[in-house]
Amino acid sequence: MSEIKIVAELEIDPKFKDGLMPVLKDLVEKSRAETANLGYDLAEDMETPGHFFVIERWASAEGIEAHGETAHFKAFVASLDGKNAKLTISKLKPVF
Repeated sequence: MSEIKIVAELEIDPKFKDGLMPVLKDLVEKSRAETANLGYDLAEDMETPGHFFVIERWASAEGIEAHGETAHFKAFVASLDGKNAKLTISKLKPVF
């Protein structure tokens, strides 16, 4: 199977942004170090503060599964609690 791409869309209230940034930085840095990770980038919408996108590339479904069990991913998910955050994760496959 070819690589798997993920686009995760995160919307948070901008008042929580500063407190969340260290968690997001840790998530990005540690995710990039995972064996099956081929790319992990965080971007913020230029027009909407607090509207983030994580663009991920993984070598395998097993790598994605392992990522979901890491301490840094679990810390990220826990950090969203009580912040009225919306997280949408889309797994993508190549078309051409």
